[in-house]
Amino acid sequence: MRQTLDKIASQTLKFILPLTAFLVPLFFLTLTPDFFSFNKRFLLYILASVSLIAFSIRTLTRRKLQLTLSPASGPLLALVAIYIISSIVQAPNTTQSLFGQTSLIAALVVIFLTTTSSQKNQFVIQTTIYSLLASVFITSLFAIYQALGLAENMAGPAYLQSKIFNPAGGPLPLLSLTLPLIPAVIYLGLKTNQWLAKLFIFTVATVFTVASIFQINFLLPSTPEASLTLLPLSAGWSIAVDIFKNARTALLGTGPGTFLTAFTRLRPISLNFTPLWNIRFSNSSNELLTILTTTGLLGLLSFIFSFTRTSSAAGAKTLLGVNEVNYPTGAHHTFSRIILITSFIVFFLVPATPVLLTLSFLALTLVTLNLKLQDHNKVKDVIINLVATPKSSAAGAQTPLDASEVNYPTGDNTVNYPTGGANAILPWAYTTFTVILLGFFWFFSGRIYAAAAVTKKAIDTLNTEAITSYNYQSQAYTLDPTNPAYRINFSQTSLALANSLAQNENLSDQDKQDLTQLVEQAIREAKNATQLDPRNVTVWENLASTYRQIINFAEGAADWTIAAYSQAINLDPTNPALRLDLGGVLLTLKDYDGAISLFQQAVDRKSDWPNAHYNLSAAYRDNKNYPKALAEMRIVVQLLDPNTDDYQKAQDELTALEKLVPAAQVSPGVGPDSPGVAETEKDIQLVTPTPLPSPAEPINLPEDSAPEIPSPTPTEEPESTEQSTN
Repeated sequence: MRQTLDKIASQTLKFILPLTAFLVPLFFLTLTPDFFSFNKRFLLYILASVSLIAFSIRTLTRRKLQLTLSPASGPLLALVAIYIISSIVQAPNTTQSLFGQTSLIAALVVIFLTTTSSQKNQFVIQTTIYSLLASVFITSLFAIYQALGLAENMAGPAYLQSKIFNPAGGPLPLLSLTLPLIPAVIYLGLKTNQWLAKLFIFTVATVFTVASIFQINFLLPSTPEASLTLLPLSAGWSIAVDIFKNARTALLGTGPGTFLTAFTRLRPISLNFTPLWNIRFSNSSNELLTILTTTGLLGLLSFIFSFTRTSSAAGAKTLLGVNEVNYPTGAHHTFSRIILITSFIVFFLVPATPVLLTLSFLALTLVTLNLKLQDHNKVKDVIINLVATPKSSAAGAQTPLDASEVNYPTGDNTVNYPTGGANAILPWAYTTFTVILLGFFWFFSGRIYAAAAVTKKAIDTLNTEAITSYNYQSQAYTLDPTNPAYRINFSQTSLALANSLAQNENLSDQDKQDLTQLVEQAIREAKNATQLDPRNVTVWENLASTYRQIINFAEGAADWTIAAYSQAINLDPTNPALRLDLGGVLLTLKDYDGAISLFQQAVDRKSDWPNAHYNLSAAYRDNKNYPKALAEMRIVVQLLDPNTDDYQKAQDELTALEKLVPAAQVSPGVGPDSPGVAETEKDIQLVTPTPLPSPAEPINLPEDSAPEIPSPTPTEEPESTEQSTN
């Protein structure tokens, strides 16, 4: 029985790496809102879990734990530990951080460790390489088919009509596969002697190249399908450097998966004078800066060392004490090392997707297996016997103190199974720990996936069956109560239903009760979102928006709105839009001085934004300060494209203001060449605050409806407007 279990476990471990190489690029599901990255992550979780179970069974049957120590083993173990510690200590939402990027890195490390510690044969290396090539080849063919528009006239789901659709997840994920592989495939083709294999390999390289050309074209700004928006390197570097102002964030970062929080809090104001000013980024300019920002210096160094140490060991010349026969050679070894180097270079260029991380870890594993196969001196097996038996008790078994233990027969060779022993409970304890760990992980991960699947159903039924969608959203946050996004969705849907109900002229007593419950529910879930992720500006924006819509419905809602917007501004101090929103609230409440102050702050942070000047002009006009209103409206006219409707609208209002102001009282206008004013977008809209809704019936809310502001800090003072707009 033990031999059978050992054989099954060993065969499973033999195919984990090829399955990973083949499935990850191709795998996607339409069951969740995110078809690609989310589902590829869970596929890796499954593969890692199967690999860990098989490794545990193998360990249990052999009563010994064998680990292969390689140049990457120490840094990768340290990397996982740092991700876990940073998730617990630094991330405001520990659960979402642990079961997000941290779990992805842990899954890849598990596959690396279990594979390198259990395999030592050329079959795994060759099968993995050709599985990877086959998978990316199929993905590339599919991408070419889509790019040529051949699927546009075929019946099917809407996503299949898109030219940029491919199983990898889009142009950038596919490029992160093909570009690192092309030089490696060309090298492999040059080293192959068989003409049929050479023809196949160069065909693969050609398909990769053609697919890459199409995908690069889709990323160019001039194409309608352009989909690449990256944080400028200067901004990403500025944010990363700012974490060194605090010792703890310098070492552990802000927490895995929290780059958005760091971005809003630390982004440079210079971004406001670029087309990206109103975009919030969840990743830095490249993967290395993302790792540095979210896991600190310790995380970045561990990540880098795992690749550089392995590459160095794979490419080192014969050194003193190292025999030439131990130096790894062969086309497959060099092929793997090329991928290792090129995929690592890509980390300097773009944020990583699950497919890029998988490719890099596959290369890391393949290079390590090649080193192990060549008996490289940097790769050694360490064996820990889990059963203490006398030397004579079983053939081949040794005591834990025996130095020759590292030579204990492993792999595909004949294995002697020790029996008995005073410590026979240790293998079962190890296996039990593994089962409990995986059970704990999948209890939460399964609920997270189920919540995502339910959310997809809610999205699909939102416009046709509002009540059904509402129930699905309620189910989603019940399944995954720590995800603030589900709370936000539920609060917005509850408020939308309340607004719809409030439009009825004759409300019954039941309608009034339902209306109150829906509003209370919207506020409660919006507040819950802020408690789940208190440093995330989007949850505070949602809470402020919720309060704003009931200002005329509930007593105290105006103060709550101002408090929530103020907290959002604290978390995103350079954002002019938040100040414009809060200024709009004050303007509708006829607090003209407060509105003018906030609109001026918005102008100070983005002096080339016509809508900020437009609202400032409106506030001055309502406050009967017509000269300043006129001066601001002149700036608006100078900033707008004369060929737009907004320009004519501003021109009409400028004419009306000129009639209200004698020529002697007109303040000097600011022209387009004046300091602080730059060219702006052509399609900007001039929008003044929306009037507050007037309810059919007032709503009495419970006392705990007010926002709970965590550790308030003063709102940042306006910065100088004398800055470059280039």
